Amino acid sequence: MEELTVLLFAIFIACLLFYLVFSGVQSYQSVKELQGAKRVLIITSHPDDEVMFFGPTILGLVRRCEVFLLCMSPGREPGHTRKQELFNSCRLLGIPDSNVILMRHTKLKDDPTVRWREELVSDIILRQVASLSIDTCVTFDRHGVSGHRNHISLYYALACLAMEDRERSVFCLTSVNLLRKYSGVFDVPMSFLVCPTVYLAGLAQWFQLQRAMMAHWSQYTWFRRLYMLFSRYTLINTLEPMSRPGGQDKKES
Repeated sequence: MEELTVLLFAIFIACLLFYLVFSGVQSYQSVKELQGAKRVLIITSHPDDEVMFFGPTILGLVRRCEVFLLCMSPGREPGHTRKQELFNSCRLLGIPDSNVILMRHTKLKDDPTVRWREELVSDIILRQVASLSIDTCVTFDRHGVSGHRNHISLYYALACLAMEDRERSVFCLTSVNLLRKYSGVFDVPMSFLVCPTVYLAGLAQWFQLQRAMMAHWSQYTWFRRLYMLFSRYTLINTLEPMSRPGGQDKKES
């Protein structure tokens, strides 16, 4: 038991050192980031998705690109609570109010058991992509990170568009298994070295994401606080291009 404890501690120290070194040197990270993207649309299902899942990607992109956020549902809170929280969070992430679009549609309810109609979602996305002159879209993959069916709907809506629109790039946030999802810094070395497209949040950016999540005060429950502390998605995002017709989706295991 003592040997195992020592081994785990040594692995933790090695992973932490790797994270501190690579997150602190921008030249290492730039090689792994999206190349050529200028106007990027992040597509999420609900307010707080942008922090809980896409935080490192957004913080990396705002340094070089014009970043827009399209949120498909205001969530379940009555009134404008979630809307105001979303705008406050995006300001902390570096996305101006003018670049945030929050949809309010009767057929796009926040429900983890409901898969939204792809035709409706893809039509909304297509209009925003055209009006904003977007060249790159980023959304969830077919597993939705948490298995939320609203998240999964976005993937299939974008897949419909990808079949017809070859001018724009579409990237998906890679879902990982439960152990890796909550492994925090332990997952950083493998994800960074193996995956071709990576966004890594440094220590200062990690604290920035914590503050952005606090902006969602109505959702800041104890289990979300634990998620923000231990989730690898607050440290590292790995993206994969959406497969075009004839290709197959690849999932990081």
